[in-house]
Amino acid sequence: MHAPWLTIHELAKALKVSIKTVRRAYLRGEIPVERIFRFVRFDLEQVKEAMRRNAQADLDQVRQAIQRNGHGSLGIVDAKEGATPRATGGASRRRDGVPSPRLVKRGRKFQPSTRRSV
Repeated sequence: MHAPWLTIHELAKALKVSIKTVRRAYLRGEIPVERIFRFVRFDLEQVKEAMRRNAQADLDQVRQAIQRNGHGSLGIVDAKEGATPRATGGASRRRDGVPSPRLVKRGRKFQPSTRRSV
C-alpha cells in the first residue's frame, strides 16, 4: 500500500529538520515534490532515497577533491609547500581601510566644517 502524501510540516517533522530546510531543498530540486494544484506534497520514501543519492554524490565530490589535490587536506596547502593565493600583509579587503558607504557618518553634524572669512 502506498504511503499518504505528506505536507511540508509533516515531512519536516518526520525528517527532524526545520520547515525552511524542506522548502529550501525542494526549491533547489534536491528532493522530489508533487504539486497538486497549488499544494505541495511529498512521498517520504522518494525523499529519503533522494537524500541518500545526494549524500553519496557529495561524498564522491569530496573524494575527487582529495585525489585531485594529491593529499588529504582538501586544498589547504602548508606554507612550506607553497601557499594558496591569498592577500598579503594586511591587504585583505576587510583591512583595506576604505569605509563602506554605510559606515560613513552623514548629516550636517559630521561634515567637515568650512570657515568662511567675514
